[in-house]
Amino acid sequence: MQNSFDTALKNISSKLLITDKSLNIIFINNSAEDFLNINFSDCEGKSVNKVFTEKPDNSLELSELVTSKTHLKRHITTLFLNNNLKKKCSFLATYYDEGEEFILFEFFDVDKQALAKKRRRKSAGGVVTAAFSKGLAHEIKNPLSGIKGAAQLLSNKLKARDNQDLLNIILRETDRIADIVNQVSEKNFKLSLAMENIHSVLERLPDFINSLDCEDINFERDYDPSLPLIKIDSSLIMQVFYNLTRNSIEAMAKSNTGNKIIARTRVAYEVHINGKFYKTACEIDFIDNGPGISEDFIDSIFFPLVSTKQVSSGLGLAIARGIINQHDGSIDCSSDSTGTNFSILIPILEDSYKTRDVGA
Repeated sequence: MQNSFDTALKNISSKLLITDKSLNIIFINNSAEDFLNINFSDCEGKSVNKVFTEKPDNSLELSELVTSKTHLKRHITTLFLNNNLKKKCSFLATYYDEGEEFILFEFFDVDKQALAKKRRRKSAGGVVTAAFSKGLAHEIKNPLSGIKGAAQLLSNKLKARDNQDLLNIILRETDRIADIVNQVSEKNFKLSLAMENIHSVLERLPDFINSLDCEDINFERDYDPSLPLIKIDSSLIMQVFYNLTRNSIEAMAKSNTGNKIIARTRVAYEVHINGKFYKTACEIDFIDNGPGISEDFIDSIFFPLVSTKQVSSGLGLAIARGIINQHDGSIDCSSDSTGTNFSILIPILEDSYKTRDVGA
């Protein structure tokens, strides 16, 4: 019976690799051998990092997986294999204790059709968002013009100093709102770009979380110290981070589930962002363990004024996408019942590696 079970496990289509608690390989089936370009006879008893690695090195995360006795889920990563081969995939590593401790790795192909479909939906969504934003801007600017005109007429008639001060406030704030509406509708934020350490920007989040009276929210850092400086407007990028953090906290509070936000940074290799190829990009993930977002809404959450039980962002996510797009980057969202991950990609300039600055 055991022989039959071993044969079935060896020949199933799922790509499986098993290590002991020291992360030394004790089993690999045929599908995983083909996928990882390795034979069991060549890797038996060897450390898993002799078969595949990630950048940055994932040894610490795998060690923590064994210590915490949980799982490690990677959504679309690049594996570096033997003979200088690279493979894009997802994988799930799960700790088991069935009288004997072991780690089960299962690898998944990147679904290229699904990715293409998602890109088409994202492109269509961008068109809808742009059209909606322009229409919304038109509807807001008309009454704003009326308010401003009325204030200017009153200014000629009301000469008292106090009245003039109040009218000046109305005029100034009307202009400010009009300027914001123009920026949102045209996605033309005024960028003040500089080479910045993304970790220094992220380190402002704990104070922001505390300002929201969210003492029970755990903010965890998973930073890649090898990241170089990136060219960003730190003030606008910080606004994106604020919006994402606030959405996660509100979703977890409404559902009374989850209390953790993870900020993770990585170098992403050989990526396409908005149809353009980049050798490297800075990947920033915001991961919470909240209720997740319904599949019915996941493709529309970046539309202005979309609201669900899990997300009530108003213009927040639409503005966030506009800011990231202006940085030649992208922002995407994946979600299931275990939580939500907002993933941002911002290109790394080749000159950035000449002025490397380690993370905070």
